Formats: sequence, structure tokens, C-alpha cells
Amino acid sequence: MFTPLGSNKSLTQQVENELTEAIRAGKYLPGNKIPSENELCEIFNVSRTSIREAVKKMSARGIVDVKRGSGVYVSEMSIKNTSENLNLFFELSSDENIILQTINTRLIIEPAIASQAAIFRNHNHIALLKANMIKMRKCNLDNKKREAELDNDFHKILLSIVNNKVLDLLISPIFNLIPKFKTAVFAKPIESRMIDKKNIMLDHHEKILEAIINKDNEKSHQAMREHILETQNNYIKSLQKQ
Repeated sequence: MFTPLGSNKSLTQQVENELTEAIRAGKYLPGNKIPSENELCEIFNVSRTSIREAVKKMSARGIVDVKRGSGVYVSEMSIKNTSENLNLFFELSSDENIILQTINTRLIIEPAIASQAAIFRNHNHIALLKANMIKMRKCNLDNKKREAELDNDFHKILLSIVNNKVLDLLISPIFNLIPKFKTAVFAKPIESRMIDKKNIMLDHHEKILEAIINKDNEKSHQAMREHILETQNNYIKSLQKQ
């Protein structure tokens, strides 16, 4: 089942790679228990330390679940834990290009989401979006964390209207970058500038909402595109000032 271990990588890496490949090949299915620590030591002819480190890394990646007193099981690779891994990647990344690339990704995907939302929205969706706008307008200017949460909520409501689990998996971690983006852009806030930026953002949301209320998918698409382009320009300007 497993290939002999070579010497180009550490023993821990080799064990991790071999076990991961076996899972990918379907030799151990989601929910199945993999061989015990003692068995793996014999299979790979390595120490317990190498096995434990390999399992620890696989657990951190969400590939296996360690159940104390029971053993190690192949994880159920649900949309939830896959999304959590993406969230962790974005949160830990310090690469400025990651944020810019995620904004570019939004520019490709979110106008299409807004367009679909205009087609499939119902009265409950409209009520949620209107309530979000009221909360956004009332949000204190200096409470950027709450503003970022409300901004996220607006876009998440649109995503929920489309009701596509794959899109939810891809886009939700990107939405969660909004607080990081706002911190980067408004690192040294000036009140007048903050008011202007908030009003521009609200105006974009209002145009998107109006198009969705009217079931105008073309205007909804264009309004969202203009909104993301504004976000992109703000971030690029913030990088130029550093």
C-alpha cells in the first residue's frame, strides 16, 4: 500500500505524504480509521516521534481527526472545514498581493452574484438588505470593526440568495478579509476622509439594492462592478502611500 521511504525529505514529511496520498487514492475513506501509531511505526520503520509529527500536521490541515483514546480518522471533508482552512490561509498571509488578488477575484465573481440575486431575491431578502443598510448608516464612524461586519453581511446576504454551496466555499473566506483590508486602507484615519469613504460605500450599496429590488440584473451587475472597482482603487492608493 505504501512506497518505501527515501531520503530527500524528512521522515515526518515522507510519512505525511504517503498517508495523504493513500487517503486521496481512496484507500482510507472519510470516517475510516487509519492504522494505529504502532502499526504505522512498523509499516514505515520510523520512530513514534515521526508518526506523531506527521499526524499532527495532517490534523492541522484538516485531513484527519485525532480522537483521544480511539485513534486517528480520515476527516469528513465538509464545506465548513474546507472553508475554515481557506480562512486560516488568508488570515495568516502577510503578502500584500493576496489582498489585491482577492479584490480582483471579487471583481470577477461578485457582479455575477449580484446579477443572480436580482433574479432570485424574495421579500425576505429585500427586508434583510434594507435592515442592513439602516444598521450601516447608524454605525459609529470610528467603529471600523462593526462597519466591516455589516459590510460583510450585505455581501453575504446577496450570496445567500444565489444559494450555491461552491460559491459560498470560495467567497466567504474572501469576505472575511474585509476587516484586514479596511485596516490597511484606513490605518491612519482622518474623520472627513472616513465620512466621505463611508458615504461612497453606502451609495454603492444603495445602487445595488435598488437594482435588486427592481429585479434589474444588468444594473445590479454593473453597480456591483463599480463598487468593487472603488474598493480596488482604494487599496492600490493605500499601497502607494506606504
